[in-house]
Amino acid sequence: MKNTLYGFCALACLISAPLVLGGCGGGTMPFADAGGNSRVVRQQVVKAVQTGFSTYKTGKSSGNSRVRRSEGAMYDSFYELWYVTTEDGQGANYFEDEACTKPAGTSRYEQVDAGDGGSFKSTGSFNITAGPKAGATGTSFTELVLAPEFVYSFEFIGEIPGDMTYSTSGKWDGNGGGYKLYSKDADGKVMRYECSYNNDGTSKVVFTDENDLEFTLNYKADQSGSGTITGKDTTLLPASIVWDANGSGTITFKDGSKETFENFQFRRS
Repeated sequence: MKNTLYGFCALACLISAPLVLGGCGGGTMPFADAGGNSRVVRQQVVKAVQTGFSTYKTGKSSGNSRVRRSEGAMYDSFYELWYVTTEDGQGANYFEDEACTKPAGTSRYEQVDAGDGGSFKSTGSFNITAGPKAGATGTSFTELVLAPEFVYSFEFIGEIPGDMTYSTSGKWDGNGGGYKLYSKDADGKVMRYECSYNNDGTSKVVFTDENDLEFTLNYKADQSGSGTITGKDTTLLPASIVWDANGSGTITFKDGSKETFENFQFRRS
C-alpha cells in the first residue's frame, strides 16, 4: 500500500526535514547586559542564530514502529491500532483489537497515471473512528505534470484531536518553487515555515520558532543575505540581520544595540 494511515500525519510533519538547512558550526556571541524581558529576548534571538533551524519544531513525531502478525495485520504504534491492507492494495481498514473484530477507521490512496512515463495525480484520506486518537482525519493531494510544462504540486491537511492540526502545501515549476508548513499544537502554539526558491539561486524563508520569534530571511545566490526578526517584544524588536557569504554578520536591535556573529547557522549548505 503506497500510503498507510500514520503516513499522512508523518509526511506533513516530516516534509519539513528538507527545511533543516545545515550550517557550518557554532559561532559565539556576547550577551548584552540588558535587564528583564529584553535580556531574555536578546538571548533567544542570539541562540536562534547560533543553532539555526534545529530550534524549529513542527509538533510531535508520529513514529513508524509496527509489528506484523502471521495473519497479515500490522500495528500502527502512533494510533495504537491494528490495520489490514485492502485487497486492491490502495487502502486499509483499522481495528482496535489484534483479532480485527472492532472497526476503528479507514484510509484510502488512489493514483491515476497519465501514461506518459511519469505524470500522475493522486489523492488520499484517512478517518480514525476509535482508539486513543479517535477523530483524527486527513487528506492529501499530489500532482506531477511533465508536459507541456513541468509542474509538481502537493497538499496535506489533517487534524489529530488533542494533539495538533497541520497543513502542508507546495508547488514547483520551470521558474522555481516553494512550500508552506503550518501546524498548531494542543496548547494553541502556531508554527509556520514558508520558503521560496528562484532559478537564479536566490531564495526566501519565513518561519516562527518556539519562542514566537518570526524570521524573514532573504538569500542571495552566494548565500549572503539580509532579513528581519519580529516578535512580541517592542523594546528590541523588530531587529535587522545581515550576513556575508562566509556567514559573518550583525544583528541590529531596535534600540540600536548590535550583536556580531560568525558561522551563521541559517545558511544553506
